[in-house]
Amino acid sequence: MSNKVSCEIIKDMLPLYYDDVCSDESKRMVEEHLVGCHNCKNELDRLKADFKLPKEEIETIRNDSNVIKNISSFWNQSRIKSFMKGIIISALLFSLIIFGYFGLFNWQIISVSTDKVDIKNVSQLADSKIFYYAETNDGYSLDRLKYDMDKEGNFYITPLRPMIKQEAQPHNGFEKRYYFIDIKYQEKERGKEIKMIYYGTPKDKILIWEKGMDLPKVSEEIENMYYDGK
Repeated sequence: MSNKVSCEIIKDMLPLYYDDVCSDESKRMVEEHLVGCHNCKNELDRLKADFKLPKEEIETIRNDSNVIKNISSFWNQSRIKSFMKGIIISALLFSLIIFGYFGLFNWQIISVSTDKVDIKNVSQLADSKIFYYAETNDGYSLDRLKYDMDKEGNFYITPLRPMIKQEAQPHNGFEKRYYFIDIKYQEKERGKEIKMIYYGTPKDKILIWEKGMDLPKVSEEIENMYYDGK
């Protein structure tokens, strides 16, 4: 069959044969012709050589491919890192908002100025308990009293509030009520003698009691209130 087909026809078909886009019958015809025709076989080799890329160009393409892969990998990693950073930052901001809100409204850290406090009816039980009536008169709530003592034996009762004050609710806080200090208990706990008791802070204080002070006995009403509450 190869003797019946001219080399010109085969050469025209070689690109299709090389690209493997010709029919099976044409492919068989070309291959039968190539068995006996060195010129057409050389033409096919030349065609293959023309489409074969140089080694340097192949390396360049491979390197470019690696660069693209590296860029893609870096991009994906960057997106993951950015996503994780976004989650962490969002969590931190959320935590700051929660803690900030909690701190502003709940952390009792601001002391109440003594010019807004009245101390009266200081009296004493026979067992060394000192009673006093404290009234905070600025209309805001008071929910915490801090007890502290310095090296000189000065005992401080400090009223504390959060940074954002809230209006006082009737019969729902420490704004207006009787308190007592058990001197013997506090001295035992702290291992030191109490010489003076103040309401406030070392820089802003009201004297409640000092050692040797002659105090009246608590009223029967307060004494009954105390023992009924025990």
